Amino acid sequence: MKAKGRAKRGSALLDDLSGLARADRSGMLGLTAGYPEQCKEGMRLGRAVALPRGPKRPDCVVLAGMGGSAAGGELLRVLAGPDLGCGFYVQRDYSLPSFVGPGSLVLVASYSGGTEEALSAYREARRRGAARIAICSGGALARMARRDGAPMCLVPGGQPPRTASGYLFFPMWVVLCRLGLVRSQARAEGETLALLERMAGRLGPEAPCGRNAAKQLALGCVGKVPVVYGWNGFVYAVALRWKTQFNENAKVPAFAYPVPEMNHNEIMGWEGPTELTGRFLAIWLRDRREPKRIAERFEYTKEVLQGRLTSIEQWSEGASAMARAFSLWYLGDWVSIYLALARGTDPTPIAGIVSLKRALAGR
Repeated sequence: MKAKGRAKRGSALLDDLSGLARADRSGMLGLTAGYPEQCKEGMRLGRAVALPRGPKRPDCVVLAGMGGSAAGGELLRVLAGPDLGCGFYVQRDYSLPSFVGPGSLVLVASYSGGTEEALSAYREARRRGAARIAICSGGALARMARRDGAPMCLVPGGQPPRTASGYLFFPMWVVLCRLGLVRSQARAEGETLALLERMAGRLGPEAPCGRNAAKQLALGCVGKVPVVYGWNGFVYAVALRWKTQFNENAKVPAFAYPVPEMNHNEIMGWEGPTELTGRFLAIWLRDRREPKRIAERFEYTKEVLQGRLTSIEQWSEGASAMARAFSLWYLGDWVSIYLALARGTDPTPIAGIVSLKRALAGR
């Protein structure tokens, strides 16, 4: 009865539109509801980017960025990888891999344009003679690209980087298509945009808890530490996004790990004492086209762990890989925000990150 009572109170809280508006003081819900339009605008911006001079087929593609600015790069790496014919690397650091040189293409993503690791990577790419494209809303990165005459995608600013993945992923995707490195996928792009628009209606604040999957999952996460598992294709890239959205929006610890790797190590951790394992919630992100052997591993793993920790399963939607990936991506954004609001937390502020950046800027 106590659990049912808590669930009712939680549902009432997340269905109280005026209460949500008061708690969401910085407007995260509105930004998330506008995400489908942002993705559409990101595609338009990508079509306007000047293409870099350099080899027709680069020896590698590197996405240099941090945090929310690099999250889309992980997804881009997986979705574009099969077509590229060369390695695609996401570099979350000050430096670039040693093999980057004049034959390489470096995408430098910093939503603010001021991320010090991204700026350092841009300078290094310039020193090594690599072709460069900057993706930012302004700042020092925009100034350097203008000075160098390097191609740049200037995106709208003024929002948290983690809410701007549509401005960061889709321009990069379109540029790779225009360069001939990735096959044009107009049907997949159209399907993805249409699906996101439908999801915005199904998952937005006006959709009541009884038929809103994001609100329901958020309530299941209250009081738990989420551990997000996904197949080591695009789903694991999405699982990493869920983890960081839980961290930044809901202000809770969260973890992500890939399948099948977890079957070789992490599965044993759940044999620990229930006073520890009972604090966690396993979220299994599933893809309807995941390989048969991966599906078998998921099912067996869930069976082994039954009774050791609470589990929730979420499946992708759509036909194309892009649509299936973004269906899970967008769901996770909503879940993390509703979890924040269910906990009485404004999802937007990230005081710890801001204070750290200020402290480092003074050194």
